[in-house]
Amino acid sequence: MQIIHGQGFNDVERAELIPDIHKNIVDAMNVLLEQMDEKNLNIPLKCPDKSRDMEIFANSEQPIDVRLRSVSRLWSDLGVQECFRRRSQYSTTHPLNVSTQYFLDAIEERINEVGYLPITEDIIRVRRNTIGVIQYEFVLTDIQFKIIDVGGEREERVRWIDFLAAKITCVIFLGAIDEYDTKLIAEGGEQKNRLKESIELFKKIQLFQWLAHTTFILFLNKVDVFREKLQTSDMVDHFPDYKGFRKEYASNLAFVKKKFHEESTPRRPRMIYTHETCATDTAGMKFVFEAVRDTILQLNLRQYNLV
Repeated sequence: MQIIHGQGFNDVERAELIPDIHKNIVDAMNVLLEQMDEKNLNIPLKCPDKSRDMEIFANSEQPIDVRLRSVSRLWSDLGVQECFRRRSQYSTTHPLNVSTQYFLDAIEERINEVGYLPITEDIIRVRRNTIGVIQYEFVLTDIQFKIIDVGGEREERVRWIDFLAAKITCVIFLGAIDEYDTKLIAEGGEQKNRLKESIELFKKIQLFQWLAHTTFILFLNKVDVFREKLQTSDMVDHFPDYKGFRKEYASNLAFVKKKFHEESTPRRPRMIYTHETCATDTAGMKFVFEAVRDTILQLNLRQYNLV
């Protein structure tokens, strides 16, 4: 929204994202090297000389530019590349960020250069958890919009109450549907399917008394990654009640959509507007948000009996 309808990002805001990009890169290489270990996939480095780079990377006391150079050299190793290609074998418990290849490919030519500032594509792709509550305001066709972005992590949800108790037009809920085959560690060490957790949360917040008459807009996000994953990871292995074709995108998507729309308790049906999205596709998201804007305007007109 900030790119499409806001003022974009100034140099200070871009620079603030550099540590997050570095963290995305370091986290990804940590996963790859851990999975190459003999206790996991047992994939050796094809170039043994690069074992020195593993030592440099593992030393968090090293300057970040030194560690990034070691990451770049490791990324070029055929053993690391093989581990990346076999990511479906460990994505359930150790998923890689979907932008892993994008950032690792860009280390040497851009990210580790002196004076580096993230470009717009970097900003779109970086994974950064929302901490606290962030508010965005922008004007679109002479109408002022305010978006309140709340963190989705469990420990962040307690912050929602004050904002949900206020008068809001609609709730936009993002569900990462590519997470149908990945797990999170819940309280007490229990492993829980990430998509099931998202579906349960979506149903739970619909029951909040403050949102009894609020319209929900559901983004089934990361459809591009979802489509790719279906070729190597079957939905039925994680959702036994799935009865559709194994690798067919349409039937799998319809199943996930139905899961989100199922009522948890008998009550008056709620209006839920659903969109299939790929958040890194700026042009596509612009089209989607125009549809969302029209939905919100119609809701406001109905609220004041103008239609």
